[in-house]
Amino acid sequence: MKLSTRDITYSSIMAALTFLSGFLTIPLGPIPLTLQTLFVLLTGLILSKRNALISQGIHLLLSLLIGGFQAVLSPSFGFVFGFAAGAYVIAFILEKYGYTLKVASLAVIVGSIIIYLIGLPYMTIILNSYLGGNFSVIQILQMGLFLFIPGDIIKAVIAVIVGLRLQGKVARSQSQAH
Repeated sequence: MKLSTRDITYSSIMAALTFLSGFLTIPLGPIPLTLQTLFVLLTGLILSKRNALISQGIHLLLSLLIGGFQAVLSPSFGFVFGFAAGAYVIAFILEKYGYTLKVASLAVIVGSIIIYLIGLPYMTIILNSYLGGNFSVIQILQMGLFLFIPGDIIKAVIAVIVGLRLQGKVARSQSQAH
């Protein structure tokens, strides 16, 4: 698994954009609204599956290095794990089925679902077990999902539009050569 300078550069840029976008927050409860998911979706749309995973792995490491171990105990940290899986799956779908508007849109939907499938149970464990809460499934969904659906739809549309514009201009093709 040899990484080119281009692979490292693009992966690092997407990791940095994902990380930095986490500082622009709108508090909505235990999970703030950020632009991170926009950059996670773009990561999957413009990078190969390997580089998407590397990028979000770098983001995870940055989150741990800057936030310290206590970052793992944040209700939102499970979404960081979901980012890596979601970006990988988006890129995987595009590599398997080709890059069209329909496939990119489907990939972004599947990737977003994966982010929530990992982030929400983690949030539940932290809130209910570690922090001693007693939140029901509906309350968890209200705090960690329902509030974010409108913004996620907007971010998904923007990601697909930008991804389609960047397709062929950014480094997706390198993974298919390996």
